Amino acid sequence: MRSALRYLISSLLVGALSVGLAWAGAGLVPVKSSKLKDAGADLEQITGGAVTARGEKSAEIVFDDQSAPPQGYVLAGAAKVSIEPRPEDYDGVWIQDREQCATMSEALVTQLPGSGEHLAAAGSPWPENPNCLYMGGYGLGPMNPITSWDQEYGLYVRSAVIQGPEVDGHQGALVLTIIDGEGYFWDYGSKCDDCGLKQLSQELAGDLGIPAESFITASTHSHTSPDFIGGWGFVPDWYMNQVGDAIRESIKTAWADRRPAILETGEQIARGYNHERRDTYRSAEEQQLTWMRAVAPTRKSRRPETVFTLGAFAAHPVTRDESTGVAHADWPATFEKALEDRFGGVGLHMMTGLGNISPDGGTMMGEALAQLVPEVGAGVRVTDTNIRVVQKTWAQPATNVPLTALGVGGFFDRKFLNSPAEVRTGKSPDTAPCESASPVSVEVAATAAFVGDQLAITAGPGELFSNLSNTIKEKSGALVTMPLAQANDALGYLPQSFELNPVGQQGLGFVAGSVVVVNYEDSYSIDRCFGDKVLEETIALLNQLRE
Repeated sequence: MRSALRYLISSLLVGALSVGLAWAGAGLVPVKSSKLKDAGADLEQITGGAVTARGEKSAEIVFDDQSAPPQGYVLAGAAKVSIEPRPEDYDGVWIQDREQCATMSEALVTQLPGSGEHLAAAGSPWPENPNCLYMGGYGLGPMNPITSWDQEYGLYVRSAVIQGPEVDGHQGALVLTIIDGEGYFWDYGSKCDDCGLKQLSQELAGDLGIPAESFITASTHSHTSPDFIGGWGFVPDWYMNQVGDAIRESIKTAWADRRPAILETGEQIARGYNHERRDTYRSAEEQQLTWMRAVAPTRKSRRPETVFTLGAFAAHPVTRDESTGVAHADWPATFEKALEDRFGGVGLHMMTGLGNISPDGGTMMGEALAQLVPEVGAGVRVTDTNIRVVQKTWAQPATNVPLTALGVGGFFDRKFLNSPAEVRTGKSPDTAPCESASPVSVEVAATAAFVGDQLAITAGPGELFSNLSNTIKEKSGALVTMPLAQANDALGYLPQSFELNPVGQQGLGFVAGSVVVVNYEDSYSIDRCFGDKVLEETIALLNQLRE
């Protein structure tokens, strides 16, 4: 009798989970963040009643076809790979003696230091030891060598993948990767011909059989993590090779780890953990922590298994002391570890509109932010798991003369195009356009993705400002929107034209931030219309996906 009863209950559970679960009707329509709590579901809705919050029952769930998820599910996988330097594996040398790693003053930037002889010998115009690793994000040039590695939290490449059901012959996928680094380029100038995110996406697309636009790879922007763009000293070839391999391994391992999972999402108000920082005017901040989580029913444990939890929030990771020489991923590392400790699986953090935003709460604010993420089952179930992704590339004028000179001269290793480009963009491009043109340009990309109609994810190629990311959230039409920054590129700050002072853009912001009408961030913006163009293209891509 007991065996028959167990068989009946197990059959009912499999049937219920295979056809999808009924969720609260409020979770099926776009609502504002204040209503998200009402749209949530408890753990029994996530698991079909197979377990309780304390795991008092086991889930006896088996899916026959692992190549495609059942209706209402995704195939989800996750992985993380350490990027602690291993020079012995790549025939390299890592010098960890600060005295041997030359540093320089930001004032020398105006002199474009480094002779042709040094460039030929070391591969870098910066006058430093090519066997040193440097932190990125403080001024310009090699100023903060990395001499040791944080062992408590570590630095990683982390990846999360989701693949949706087949719809009209198309099975969409999304690969989200975060690198513990100041930034990582779409296309490198001379460092490599296969390690840029453009090339890696194309390579991995061929390996995995999914479109190249499915890949969104971002950096945490921690200023005490390694520099991968060359703006703060030479990046040794062996280390670029190691990190490129780590990106490949992380993504391929996550892809191989795919299993049927339920996807849930939500956003929490986190106003106390950031503030706007512009010098000459007050700007908007982004106040929400957005998140998503994949939970896989399993028969191997007493509770469902969290595959990954991904959070997105805006605040510069600048809480650590760069003078110690210790490589550290800053508060995103404490956020990710806290997620893993609470829920299991892989924790990830990706930045949103951080360009004008500073953190509040020190390094451990990451742990506090992680506590805002609800328990498994307390978010909004993503009931429609059809994944659609679209990407657009264009030639963006590069009108910032000092930055262009540094780039063309190899002082940061981004590929520039010696071809003219012009843009005419804005909310009303016919009557109130932002117009720009330059004989030098750079190829950039923007990406937009929808999971059903409830979750939207976008990617911008630099440090988005919160006014821009807030606008994307407003215009997406989704219940939860993640406007990711430093994603698929790291081309400086992306204010919109009304937030940027052209005088400060042409170098004055390097040395005269907050003086008169100059903001520090202006000097690191490649073009006054770049932010406007990214915003309008992103909105257009979201509209295209809704058609």
